[in-house]
Amino acid sequence: MATSRLGLGKNWAFTLPLFFLLFLNNAFLVSPYIGWYDTGEMTGVTACLGISHPSGQVLFHLLGKIFLLLPFQTPAFRLGLLSVTCSALASVLFFLLACKLAEAVGGDKLKGPPGLLRVWLLLLALAWSLSLPWWRYSLMPLVYALHLLLALLVLWALSLDKPFRWMLVFFLLGISTVFRPTQFFALPFVGLAFLHHLWKGRKGNGGNSIPLKAAFLNLVLFILGRSTALYLPLRSALHPPIAFADLTHPLALFRHVFALKFSGYVGTVTSATVLSVLTQMLTHFWKDLSPIGVLLIAAGLWSGLKRKEKLPLFLWVALGWGSLEALFVFTIPYPTFESHQALLGWAFSGLWGTLALGRFWERAQGEGFWRGMALFILVFFVGLQLSGYKHMMGRKNDRGAQDYARNLLEIMEPGSVYYPAEENEYFPVVGYQESFGFRKDVTLLPPGESPSVVGGVIRQCLEQGRSLCVTRKWALQPGWAYESVGPLLKIIPVKPDEGPARVSRHNAPIAQWGKIALGQVAVAPAQVQAGGRIEITYPWQRSGASPCDETSTVIALFADDAGNYWTQNGAFWLHDIHEGPMGRPSEMKPGYEYTEKRILFIPSDFPPGHYHLVVGLQKLSAVRTEGNESYGKEFYERSGYQSLDKFMGRGDRGAVVQFSPDSSATVGNDLWPVTKCARSAADPRFAIVADLDIQE
Repeated sequence: MATSRLGLGKNWAFTLPLFFLLFLNNAFLVSPYIGWYDTGEMTGVTACLGISHPSGQVLFHLLGKIFLLLPFQTPAFRLGLLSVTCSALASVLFFLLACKLAEAVGGDKLKGPPGLLRVWLLLLALAWSLSLPWWRYSLMPLVYALHLLLALLVLWALSLDKPFRWMLVFFLLGISTVFRPTQFFALPFVGLAFLHHLWKGRKGNGGNSIPLKAAFLNLVLFILGRSTALYLPLRSALHPPIAFADLTHPLALFRHVFALKFSGYVGTVTSATVLSVLTQMLTHFWKDLSPIGVLLIAAGLWSGLKRKEKLPLFLWVALGWGSLEALFVFTIPYPTFESHQALLGWAFSGLWGTLALGRFWERAQGEGFWRGMALFILVFFVGLQLSGYKHMMGRKNDRGAQDYARNLLEIMEPGSVYYPAEENEYFPVVGYQESFGFRKDVTLLPPGESPSVVGGVIRQCLEQGRSLCVTRKWALQPGWAYESVGPLLKIIPVKPDEGPARVSRHNAPIAQWGKIALGQVAVAPAQVQAGGRIEITYPWQRSGASPCDETSTVIALFADDAGNYWTQNGAFWLHDIHEGPMGRPSEMKPGYEYTEKRILFIPSDFPPGHYHLVVGLQKLSAVRTEGNESYGKEFYERSGYQSLDKFMGRGDRGAVVQFSPDSSATVGNDLWPVTKCARSAADPRFAIVADLDIQE
């Protein structure tokens, strides 16, 4: 009897297959490559046992360090296995809670849910585990699978009929609230439930005083769970390679653990932002849970209202906890809704589907046809969720962030200091460096640090003659200038102006726009593997004034033999879009040659084949509203999608050029026509200037 009260007993025959099925399926889909966003940070910080962004993610790094001891695959894969394990365990807990819920609401009819009903609940757990948000975070070295596991552990502890359940609940809450502050949303509801428990204990004790000893013991266990935060000042005192702050000061530790450094969000909460987030949230529910999942939630809520007196304590806590988490999202005006912001509410909502299935089981008593139909619909539901398998496989094979990080580290000189402007320019690089111990001679400074922190490092770097590489321009002291090195800007001492070289007779133009000419372009190497890099040398000439002096940007694309070029997610997939060597062509002296060298990273998933480098000159266009321009310079995170191509069009002024699908479809409309071309392109505004073979 004891085992059944722990939610096990006969459920072993279901929980073990559920765990191993999800573990093996998800382990196969884990990517071995460093990723964008926080995945690079989590991998790098765990590898060096550093300190990640608030709230520090203590438990993830400690458990992750254990998984990094595995003797196979890459660090990113091993940390992905941590998420796989946590997610599979969370699915098991979801199933156990569903069984307890069916038993509690069904009474004697469902005392120990029958075998077929358990199969239904197993399929429900599978369908919810394979819904896009839950499934996506099951495969990535991020904190969200562990976050979900801790939340379901709290609900499972609440479901126990054991004397130690409250001690376990508060201990788990202590650990989880250090790990992720949104776990605090459980405290009001758990606290009310505990006070109700104490009041019932007082009545059962003949009206005597409330047992304060139990309350004090639970407080001690909560504090003991929160003692995991001591990891942060201990590691901070050892100065790990990655540390977002010096946490040896009590106030700094408090601000970090409670994520108060993240309180200054960009934007203002208005009715429009609330409506936008709500629309996106509901769209996610409808799309990622399918109408079947939404119908199960609605039917479960209706059934719960009619049987609210039978609902167990953990479901009420889940309802309040998930609702509060979802409401909190509306106070954070991010540009887009991210499903991890309401992941607990998403997972908890599936428990209401249990009520719908339990009610249907009772109504279909003895009706084999309807029970068979319910089984078929649930199997179909799981099949619908599995339709996202191709998407997950695509994420598994994406090497864009890792190739970007490796190439970026390789093009920096020994002893360089890298100070990016944005986190996404930092996380993959630091993750790759720490995971593989690669180019440890390069010092990486996290973005957003105050000048008092990085100023000394930058000053020392420049005084010692080491390279300082940045990704955005700022005002420089006299005597310093920027030099473009691929997507980087290197700060160098101003050199004596030697002037451009005279045009050589042997370097005849291969393309000409008015009186602006381009000599023989060199691409080295001419054959490159996807994920590698090339260097492009453009020799520019100008013979005099012409309308084409009103040129703002060089548009360089890679087209196939038919003149087609690739776009992906609203941006050119592979391009070298940049400003000319002197900015405006009118700055070039007639009769001289201006040579510029460009480094271009090839996306790892770019289709192999033979390509022509085609070049056009964009007409100087009127100022357009930011974000609506056809050839605009805009921040690369304006779009929610992140890929390597977003880094490839960085102009010399630090801007990133992006294109909408509409403008890229009519790319030639704003370009000057080629007046002279040795190798004609399909579009009269482009000239073929070089060839490139991309191999797998």
